[in-house]
Amino acid sequence: MYTGKPERMKQVNEALVREALCARGRATKAELSADTGLSLPTVAQAIVGMERLGEIRAAGLKESSGGRKATEYELDAGAGTIYAIAIERDRLDWAIANALGTVVSQGGRLVRADPVREALELVESMRRDIVFRPEGRVVLAIGIPGVVQDGRVLTGEFQGEWGDADIAAYFSERAGMPVVVENDINASALGYDRRLGANGQKAHSLVYVYFNGRCTGSGIVCGGQVLRGAADFAGELDYLPLAGGRMLYDSLLDPSDEGTLVASIASALAAVNCVVNPGLFIVGGRGFRFDLADRIEAEYKVRVDASVRPRLVFEKDTMSHYLYGLCGLALDRMFPTLNLVVGRG
Repeated sequence: MYTGKPERMKQVNEALVREALCARGRATKAELSADTGLSLPTVAQAIVGMERLGEIRAAGLKESSGGRKATEYELDAGAGTIYAIAIERDRLDWAIANALGTVVSQGGRLVRADPVREALELVESMRRDIVFRPEGRVVLAIGIPGVVQDGRVLTGEFQGEWGDADIAAYFSERAGMPVVVENDINASALGYDRRLGANGQKAHSLVYVYFNGRCTGSGIVCGGQVLRGAADFAGELDYLPLAGGRMLYDSLLDPSDEGTLVASIASALAAVNCVVNPGLFIVGGRGFRFDLADRIEAEYKVRVDASVRPRLVFEKDTMSHYLYGLCGLALDRMFPTLNLVVGRG
C-alpha cells in the first residue's frame, strides 16, 4: 500500500503503468492491473491521463476466446524525440531516439575547432533531418568527460573553460529544449545496466570501469540508479590509494610496465569489490590494454575469493552503451520515473 498527496499518487500510478507497458509492449487494463497491483478504476484513470498527454495509445482489440474483446494499449513511440551527444575535445558522437528510448539513428564526426559550438550545430542538423510529431516532447542529453554536478563540470579536460559555467542551462537556452548533462562513464554504466534489463538479464548492481588513456574512472549502478556520492565524486578511480602511497593514476602512467599494470588493475577491482560488491564488473575503454585481459582476470581471481567475486566482462564496444545511457537519462526527464522504496519503521 502506498499513500501520498493526490498529484504524487497520480505520478506513481502512471509510472507503474508505463513500466508495465515497457515490459509487455501491449496490454489490456486487466493485464496492467495484474502487473501493477493497481485496481482497474485506477489503471483506467492513469490511462486517460497518459492518453491526454500523448504518452500511450490504443493498439487494437485483444483476441478473446469468448465474450467482449478488450482494448490493448501501448506506449506511443512518436510522443517525443531524444537527442544525445557525447562530447570529447576532438570528437562528437550522437544518437537520436524515440519516446520508447529506441535509438533510430546514430553517428559520429571529428571536431574541427570548437566542440560546444559544433555540438549546437549538430543538434540543429539532427532536428532538420529527423523530426517526429511536432507536438511531441523533446529532450537533449549531453555527455561530458569529467565530474558533473548540477550541470557544472568539476573535473576533467573541460574544467578550465567550463568550470564556472552551467552547461545544462547554456545548451538549454541555445537549443530551446530541456537538457540533461551527465558524466561519460556514469552514462555508460547506466546504458549497460538498462540494456541488460531490456534483455531480461538485469544485474543486482554493476561497476563500469573505463580507461581512456589519460585517466581511469568508473560508473556505479545499484538498483537502476547511478551512485554519485555526496559530492558527485563516486567512482573516480584515479585517486584510489594503492600500496607505497601511490594512487592508481601513478601506477598506470607507464603502459610498458605490464606487471605493474596487471597488478594495479586487479588490486583496484578487488578494492572496489570490498566496498561495493557489485554483481558485475565491466572493464574497457580506448585506453585499456585488451591484450592483458587474461592476465588481469587471472590476477583478479587470485585476489578475490570465488564466494564474493563479481563476474568480470571486458567490453570493447563502449560508445553504444554511452549513447544508450544518455538516451535513457533523457527519457527519464521526458517521462519522469519514480522509485518506490519500502522503509522500515
